[in-house]
Amino acid sequence: MTRLEAPQEPIASDQQGNQEGRSEIVEEILAGREKIVSHVGASQYEAGGIASCGLAALNFVRVVLGRAESGLEGTRLLEDVLSRKTSEEVISICAGWTSNAHLEVEEIFTIPLFKRALTLVYSTYGKPGVKRFREVLSHLQSLPNDHAAVIITRPPEIITCFRVPIASASGKQDVFIVFDSHPRTEHPNGAGLIINTSLDATAAHLDKLLAVDGRLLTDSSLQWQTQLLANFSGHFFVPRGSATNSVEELTRGVLESSLVALNLQAEVVELKFQNSSLSRDRQALEKELDELKDKYRSVKRRLEDGQRSPPSPKKTRRQDSSKLPTSGPSPGSTSLNALEYFSSPSNIIRSPPSSESMDYLVARQLQMDLDQEHRPRRTFADAVVSKPKDDHSMDEDYMVAAQLQMDWDRARRDDDLKVREKQREFEEEDARLTAERAALQKDVQSIFECGVCFDKYPEDYVSRVADCSHGFCRDCMKGYVISKVKDKLYPIFCPMCVTDNARVEPGMVTDDLVQMLGLDDNEYQTLQELQIASLSILLHCRKCKQSVFVDRLEYEATPILVCPLPRCNYAWCKACQQHQQIYKSFPSTFSQLFWFSAFLLSFP
Repeated sequence: MTRLEAPQEPIASDQQGNQEGRSEIVEEILAGREKIVSHVGASQYEAGGIASCGLAALNFVRVVLGRAESGLEGTRLLEDVLSRKTSEEVISICAGWTSNAHLEVEEIFTIPLFKRALTLVYSTYGKPGVKRFREVLSHLQSLPNDHAAVIITRPPEIITCFRVPIASASGKQDVFIVFDSHPRTEHPNGAGLIINTSLDATAAHLDKLLAVDGRLLTDSSLQWQTQLLANFSGHFFVPRGSATNSVEELTRGVLESSLVALNLQAEVVELKFQNSSLSRDRQALEKELDELKDKYRSVKRRLEDGQRSPPSPKKTRRQDSSKLPTSGPSPGSTSLNALEYFSSPSNIIRSPPSSESMDYLVARQLQMDLDQEHRPRRTFADAVVSKPKDDHSMDEDYMVAAQLQMDWDRARRDDDLKVREKQREFEEEDARLTAERAALQKDVQSIFECGVCFDKYPEDYVSRVADCSHGFCRDCMKGYVISKVKDKLYPIFCPMCVTDNARVEPGMVTDDLVQMLGLDDNEYQTLQELQIASLSILLHCRKCKQSVFVDRLEYEATPILVCPLPRCNYAWCKACQQHQQIYKSFPSTFSQLFWFSAFLLSFP
């Protein structure tokens, strides 16, 4: 396997189509060697999309099929796919997706950009393994189309495997291109293109990328999340029959996208209105529930007080019967008995409901139930035929009226019970959703705060200084290192440690961290020169007029300097810069020491 950091310019294509015009990397691929091509900075994280691997995978299929539709095929198509221009075009779509929500392939495929360019012909599901991936690649080879792709999803990662047929002297040869938008160990600076002509080697590489940690399967606390991680899905795509890059097709695609966006915007407005209405209803129900709780506690407290000192039943009934006319038609009207009062709806004038009146009615009903246990019951007919209108009959009339009032209150209590039941169901569902949300939150990647820009990023975007463990985002750390290199300052210390006056030994930016940041060639070469300069010093000979780097420690420890260049051996005093006569045997040994040090320092 060969790792290749691709150049900035696209690989030269074969305009005549002859075998002699093929690039060296294509020749090595066709010879059976696996190649990994990666372009520095061309990754979904550099573009800004954290959870946009699905978008990048489908866009890779669309872009490559578009190249094939424009007339590129064989080695010319392969060289164009490996170019930096194609990688940047594929990754550019990730910058438009800033959400952390993970989209499925079926959801992404529904947008007009991909719906009008691709056709989903087959889907498969299974557990990751070399044998299973070999079956997937075999099915990809069996598709009748010249160019086809399979998008493999093993949550939370999505990658693409594209098949490109290339004609050779021995016949048609299939080349498999695995596109991975995530930086890996083999390609840490950007998205990777793994190219291979061997089906078995490609299946083994897919198994390595999408391997499942066996410890997850043994964790009893994980249920459906483990099932998702332990399975994969494959979606096979081929190009649509009609041309998709014409002006008419592109205009039609823009029109469909605009209509879809307008429809989604209307749905958002409707959902906001529904959410506002439900929020108001919930607040009203909560307020009513609190009032009912207060009334219940008040009635219960009054009932307990009444049971401690029960009044005389006859006296209580007489006192209560005198209160009935206050709810009559008007203060100036004649008194009505209970039957006359409730015989016509026009006679009933209800005062606005208050907590005191409702509490009184409930307490009165409880007292009536207690009184009826110690006396014979009378029917409604007996109350009607009773002619004497003495105090006792008035009490009976009041009981009938109270019974009617009790029925009405019972109906209201039933409604209140239904409201409480609905509220209880809502609270249970809300608690269940909150628990599920908390469980899902544990699987979300941890976030860190950059010490420079104070923005929050996922942990895989952090750049930590080894000695002090201070964390920064890659953009801020890269800009800081580039500024220090331009100012010719080395060593480069941690920006947080520099501001801490109490810290004696600040952290230092290492070469491994610099390579992870992705500096260009000129900046990295300047950094290497600064590293060499920190260990050496430039020595100039006045006799041969030449300059050479020598070891700094040797220079500081030697009082007499000797030119380390061959056939010179000029010696002078470091303090007074005057020519010195030295022994015959000394110049050779001292010159060889300086020359050997300069020879070692000439290597980066």
